[in-house]
Amino acid sequence: MKQEDKQRNYELAEKLLSEQNFAAAVIAGVIATLLAAAFYSVIVATWNFSYGFAAAGIGIAVGIPMQYLGRGIEMKFAVAASACTIAGCLLGNVFSVVLNPAQLFSISPFDAFQSIEFSVLTERTLSNISFVDLVFWFIAVFAAVFLTMRPLSRSDKLAIGMYKLKA
Repeated sequence: MKQEDKQRNYELAEKLLSEQNFAAAVIAGVIATLLAAAFYSVIVATWNFSYGFAAAGIGIAVGIPMQYLGRGIEMKFAVAASACTIAGCLLGNVFSVVLNPAQLFSISPFDAFQSIEFSVLTERTLSNISFVDLVFWFIAVFAAVFLTMRPLSRSDKLAIGMYKLKA
């Protein structure tokens, strides 16, 4: 490879790496996690069944905004997306546990949350998790990681690889 090609690859890699914004990706991921978990809990509480596609939807809902705002290439974006997705699935279960008594007694979810003891909330949340849920959580994490990472062309990947070898 000629020196000018190497220089062009280094400049491209520096440009791609400088476009990353981890803070924006994390903020977008946390907001998407909260919104997706609330939506998930409404689905589960309404139909009284834990639908796997809703859990997978959390991964999609987290991954797309993280990619759009973060433009991530590095592994830390995938780790953040995984953490947000797992937190979203757990929060969705917590919210659904809170929504059930809220619907049953016709009270607000905030009042229901205040009336449930932490140990009872934890027990009900964890007892509602089945093996099938964990499978769909895995699918959700896979979707989040896949969608969070910025798609790169072969030449972009080559430029970044050469840049990392130089550094």
